[in-house]
Amino acid sequence: MKIIRQFFNIIGESLAGIWRNKTMAFTSSVSIAAMLTLFGVVMLMVLNLNGIVHQTGEKLDKVVFFLKDDAPAADVNAFIDELSQNDKVKSVSYVSRDEALEEFKKGLGENSSIFENLPGGNPLPASLTVEMKELSYGKEIEENYKDLPIVEDHNYYYDFVTQMMKVQNGVKYVGAAIVLILVLVSVLIIHNTIKIAVSNRRKEINIMKYVGATNAYIRGPFLIDGVIFGIVGSVFAGFLTLKLYEYLFERLNPQLYDITGVDLISKAAITNDLFIVFIAIGVGIGFFGSLFSTKRFLDV
Repeated sequence: MKIIRQFFNIIGESLAGIWRNKTMAFTSSVSIAAMLTLFGVVMLMVLNLNGIVHQTGEKLDKVVFFLKDDAPAADVNAFIDELSQNDKVKSVSYVSRDEALEEFKKGLGENSSIFENLPGGNPLPASLTVEMKELSYGKEIEENYKDLPIVEDHNYYYDFVTQMMKVQNGVKYVGAAIVLILVLVSVLIIHNTIKIAVSNRRKEINIMKYVGATNAYIRGPFLIDGVIFGIVGSVFAGFLTLKLYEYLFERLNPQLYDITGVDLISKAAITNDLFIVFIAIGVGIGFFGSLFSTKRFLDV
């Protein structure tokens, strides 16, 4: 019973302290919310860039060799066999000239009639599509076979994917630096909030010490203050981040898919994890910010 009574007393003291320092409490929660919102924006940018790089890599982890029209069938078959036996190649697909034309017509839809009765016949070459086991193998495959006598031209987008990876890493590092600065600012604001609360209750704390109150009991309300700041800020940041993401998703995803065939991560897929991460970080910042403050400003 004594423990339960002490627990409710600590909760009561915490809520009373928050009410006495409403402005600083509000500032602390807002600072945590601002930090977590920016953290969420950076995190979602990195997650979506990871997804785009991965999906794009799956589409572009192929080298396409366009074959000369007069390439001997025996040489083409030998080329296919050599590629198939390469331990870095996942699969090899042959597309004839007629198949290439049919695929191109499907892509044009209603405008495919422009390819009917073309002078000189089908202008598209036969091709071999080589899918690698890993994206990094593509450069070697390209270099080894691009100059074969039966190869007219080739396509490979490795440089494009690597540039996307560099952008992804840049966003990650810059975002991490910004979030770290905001974490420090949030801890500093909470630190000052608790410092003011301790100063306002200095006499009361001394009386509590004289009557035998433990260090944990005296610190308890301030630690709970920090946790409440963290929860309020993280929940607010979660709703704000998801609303912002929903707005951007509805406007950017259709255009992105039309251009690249790649989707952004859906709001439903991130909602639960986002709130869990936000609350964990918010509570951690609030608790440890208060803990450091009480250790420094409470002589207990």
